Amino acid sequence: MKSVVLTVSIPATILNCQVNAGEDIAEGPSTDVPELKELHHYAGQWEDEIAGRPDARRTELGEWILNGRFLRQSWSTESNDGAPPAHGLTIMTFDTERKVYRSWAFLATGSVIENEGVWDAITKTFTWGHRVPESAGTVITKTSFAADATQSWSIVKTDEHDKVIREVAGRSIRQSLPALHAA
Repeated sequence: MKSVVLTVSIPATILNCQVNAGEDIAEGPSTDVPELKELHHYAGQWEDEIAGRPDARRTELGEWILNGRFLRQSWSTESNDGAPPAHGLTIMTFDTERKVYRSWAFLATGSVIENEGVWDAITKTFTWGHRVPESAGTVITKTSFAADATQSWSIVKTDEHDKVIREVAGRSIRQSLPALHAA
């Protein structure tokens, strides 16, 4: 199996890691970290509906990797309205030291977005957020899993005065789900 070296440059940090191209997919989240089980809501193959964009098609595939310690979500968006296609990869986990969910999104444009998240078990909602460095604004993503095969989501971007400058919402329908092994 040939390894691929991935280098990511983030201001003041350079991260080098080796990724095995033929890596095995884990059956589910590692049982060593109970909080990872909540990320299993993102597992499986999804088809998205984006509010106000009936011509857009977004698909996602969430799979457990690295012994079930990380959920990898590959996604792509295409439309017939002239907007360029978008592709990316998101890695999610629970940081046991900081006691917070974390995610890193790598976009085909070269952008890297790092989020921190919290899980609300009562509402079955993840809330993810990050600051936008160039504007001091924020981006907050909320994803609710009211039903096993459906997620409702919204993304709200605000400026430095908390004024909403962009909002996108939609829902995703799970097409298939990998089995979750017993804890």
